[in-house]
Amino acid sequence: MSAVRGSKHNAVLYSQINDFQQHFGKKLAFTAEIKHGDKVLDMGCGTGEVTAFLAELVGRQTQVVGVDPDIERIKVAVQKQSGIYENITFVHGDSSSTFPHFNEQYYDVHFSNFVLQWLNAQEKEKFIETASKTLKPGGKIAILSYEEDPVIIREAGKIVLEDIDNAKEKVQPYLVKKSVIEILLKRARFAVLHSEYFHNPYTFATAEDFLAFVYGSDYFDDTKISQRRKNDWVKTFVDKDGTVTLLYPTLYQIIGKKLD
Repeated sequence: MSAVRGSKHNAVLYSQINDFQQHFGKKLAFTAEIKHGDKVLDMGCGTGEVTAFLAELVGRQTQVVGVDPDIERIKVAVQKQSGIYENITFVHGDSSSTFPHFNEQYYDVHFSNFVLQWLNAQEKEKFIETASKTLKPGGKIAILSYEEDPVIIREAGKIVLEDIDNAKEKVQPYLVKKSVIEILLKRARFAVLHSEYFHNPYTFATAEDFLAFVYGSDYFDDTKISQRRKNDWVKTFVDKDGTVTLLYPTLYQIIGKKLD
């Protein structure tokens, strides 16, 4: 996670096209039953849209801390939320960094939306260790991630890989089974309260919206990809009405409770 860095362009693009992440991040928050007064650590907060939603849930007198390894995304988060949510603190870093109350059992919820897939095995263990160290006894860890990309995502990625000299890929995901994360949580003395896959499709209004989502989320430079390659993809995957339907059959959420 510490190696993930994007450009200013990518960060701004991500802040404009992350409705998909927001949609499922809100579902995760409701599943975790985040409530008024809960202190929340949003690990991997991106450009802060879901962090702002969490700040509304817990009330503006309760602290929410957003941490992300991409300095450009943190800059966008600070710019967008500055003067609106005084209870949010944004920090550039990751699970191995220092952030408010990193060394005490302070938080009620350790929240993570579309983050685990960017962490290698060692970073995943550090992520869960940090959650355990910073949560109060009985506090919750809320995780949303996925096991593999759908074909439509992989094919969109190939547009970039075929044009790799012009559109440099920043990072490869480290995908693992939901069951592996459950095992890691149990080893760290978390009880798994809730674990499920999502089976609901998500619709993008246009092909451009979908491709912007893919490239903004996965750290591609979308400005240098040929229009011809995009057109070839559109012919194959875009619905007759111009929309793009995305179904992640291995998208999952897990809620764990820290044991006393």
